[in-house]
This record gives sequence, C-alpha cells and structure tokens, in this order.
Amino acid sequence: MTVADRSIAVVLVLLTLCVPDADAQVVETPVAFDSADKVRTITPTLVTRFALKAPVWPVEGEFVEARLFSLSSGGRVLVVERASGTIERYQLSEDQAAAIRFTIDDAMSRAGALVTEPRTDVISEPARGAFVRNQMGLTWLLYGPLLAALTDDEQAGTAMYLLATGASYFVTTGISRNTQVTRAQNHLATDGALRGFGIASGLVYMAAGDDAGGNTYAAVGLAGALGGTVAGFKFGRRLTDSEAEAATAVSNFAALTTLGVAGTLGLPSDDFRAVVGPMIATGILGYAMGPNYPRRAGYTVTRGDIQLLGLGATLGVLAAITPVVDNNVDEQAGFAAATVGFLGGILITERNWVRGYDHTTSDATQVSLGAVAGGLMGGAVAILSKPSASGTMGLLTGGAILGAMAGHSLARPALAGARQVGLAPTRGPLRGARLELSPAGLALSAGRVPGQHALVTLRF
Repeated sequence: MTVADRSIAVVLVLLTLCVPDADAQVVETPVAFDSADKVRTITPTLVTRFALKAPVWPVEGEFVEARLFSLSSGGRVLVVERASGTIERYQLSEDQAAAIRFTIDDAMSRAGALVTEPRTDVISEPARGAFVRNQMGLTWLLYGPLLAALTDDEQAGTAMYLLATGASYFVTTGISRNTQVTRAQNHLATDGALRGFGIASGLVYMAAGDDAGGNTYAAVGLAGALGGTVAGFKFGRRLTDSEAEAATAVSNFAALTTLGVAGTLGLPSDDFRAVVGPMIATGILGYAMGPNYPRRAGYTVTRGDIQLLGLGATLGVLAAITPVVDNNVDEQAGFAAATVGFLGGILITERNWVRGYDHTTSDATQVSLGAVAGGLMGGAVAILSKPSASGTMGLLTGGAILGAMAGHSLARPALAGARQVGLAPTRGPLRGARLELSPAGLALSAGRVPGQHALVTLRF
C-alpha cells in the first residue's frame, strides 16, 4: 500500500468516526387526555371547565387547541396551536401526562361526562358569526324598541333606535373578536335576553300590575334583557351544547308545568299575578338544574334529543285536548288535560326516541318539519271532510304525530352509542329492511276518503 493509499484510508476512518449516529425515526401517535378516551382536543373552554392550571398544565396565554401525542421513543408531546397559526410543542414525561389525565378524570367525575355532537372532543363549536347575528336581531326587535320607548319622543326614539341598532354590530363584533364565543354561549345569550325580559316584566307585573306605566316596563324590561344576555353568556362558558339546551328546555318545562298545575287548581281565574311568582321561581330552578340532565343520565343525551322533547310536549298537549274540544268542560279540566298531555308527551318521547337514538340538531329539525307537514295534510283532509271541531283537531294532531314518525324514519338518526363505536344507524330485524309509514294514507283513511290507501310499506 502506498503512502497515498494509507492517507486516504486514515481520512476515511476519521470521517466515519466523526459522523454522528443517525437517530431512529420517532413515531407520534395521537392519544386522549382522559382515561375514558373521549377528550382528544383541549380548548380554552375545556381548560376552564377542567380547572387545568400550572404546574399540571404547561400552556400559558391564549391558544386555539391542544392535542396530545405518544412518542415511540417514550414520553408524550403536547402540540399547541396558537391563534397566529404558530405551533408549539411541549415535551411531557409519563408522570406529567398522568397528572393531566388525573385532573381531567376528576373534573369529569364531578361535573359529568361530556356530551357533544357530532365530535366528542369539542365542548362546544365556535359561533362568532351566529352570536353577532343574533344580538343584532335582538337589538332590532327588543333592545332598540325598549330603548326608544324610554324617550317619550318620536324623533328622539327613532334616533335612539337607529343608533343602538348600528352600534350593536360593532359592540358584538368586538366582543366576539376578543373572546371565544361557543354555540352554547350564543344559545344562552340569545335565550337570556328573552328570558330576562320576561322575568323582569313579570316581577313588575307582580308588584304593580296594570298600575305600572309603560316607561317602567320598558326600563325594567331593558335592564332584564341586557342582564339576561350577560348572565347567559357567562353561564354558557363551561357548558356543552346539550347542557345549554337542557338549561332552557327544563326551565320552560318547569314554568309551563307550574302554569298547568295552577290552572288545574283554578288560580289564574282568581288572580294571575299569584301565578307569575311560582312560574318565575320554578323556571329559574329548572334553568340551574337543567344541565344535570345530560350529565347524570344513564344514556347519551344530545342537543337534538332535548329539542325533540319540546316537540313531544307540544304533540302531547294537542292529543290530550282533542277529546275535550267539543265538550263544554270547565277551564280547570282543560288545564288538567293539557298538563297531563304535556308531561305525557315528554315522557313518551324520552322513552322511545331519546333513550334509543342520538339525534343531531338536523335530525330534530327534520322530525319537526315532518310534524308540520303531517299537520298540514291532516288539515287538508279536515277541509274536505268537514268534521266536528274535535274531529278537526284529531286530524290535525294525528297528521302531526304520523308526520313526526315519518320524519324520524326519514332522518334515520344514529342508534344510541353508534356514533361512539362507528356503527351505521341500521335498524330492524332484517338487514337493509326499512318500514315506512304513509301519513297521507292514514289521514285519507281517517277521513273516510274513498279509494285504496297504503298505510305501511316494508322495503328490502
């Protein structure tokens, strides 16, 4: 070997010794934050709800979302997306990840499991645009007119109305840009304006009745509406969509049940002001206790499920008062029938639809539209057959009920728990079989219209 060859060999050996070892490829696998494998994304709203704080939670400042990944080399990495679009990565040991998991598990055991739709890793979808739109609508229809009524001057009132309506856009847009607005917050803020106005006006009516002037009602009503909006916005910060929907629905159910019981006892005919107080009290209690329904139920309760309870209550009332329309029953008997139908409709809907399916808001809308369509078809039959008042009510109610059933069949909501395990919303003992009801056929048969009418169709 020549001297040159020896020199080259030495250089190659030295280069080989100087080259660092190539790191093995590290694989990152997304994992859940909690033991139940439900929370795979952490948002600022979830940070508040789960009470995640330093030193357990390493992220500081505003961020969009955070996800957790398991490293093939060991340990965890927390990937955080900021509003600016930048990505930050926090290396976590197994002990640090376990501390976060323990905190979330403990919070969920105390506050109840998360129920959202359609994703289970988001507490409530953003709703900035809907919030601005709803608040501007409330200004046009509620805040503005109440503010204009305080001026006692047509020209000044018009100016105040236009000023408030225009300013509402900039105020609400500024709030939504600086604060994350969820769908739950938007729902409760919108409902809070109407509920706050009703409560405030009810309290004035209890205290002064018709003796209170229009300015008094306007001032107190405006204060109640604005206060209700703020209270609903803050209350919805830590709620899921189904919990927010439950708050308003249970509040309405409680207040209306109180009215029905009072009517059955004959109280409204004596002094309606004596009923307003209990209605406000039970409504507020239902509002506070409502979120516990989806949290504590032994089955999944979605926002769409709760919306269907309201439809069931309405159909129950219509079915209950149908037999007494033609009869000269007293007011108390009418209230009693309506109250029984109201509660019965909620119970039947809960037992047959809420427990067995996970309805989305789209499903609930389709079922409601089916009920309206069926009721219209029943009304058409009533016009042709000209039955008695009770018969007309029966055709309208029967058409609405059958329309709701048909709408539910067409919506094909997911079976309870199917969304969590990825199952298709199939139903029935035969694979691919589908049972379809014909509201038109049933309505025509009920109206004794001549001809052959298909009532039920079984398709394979």
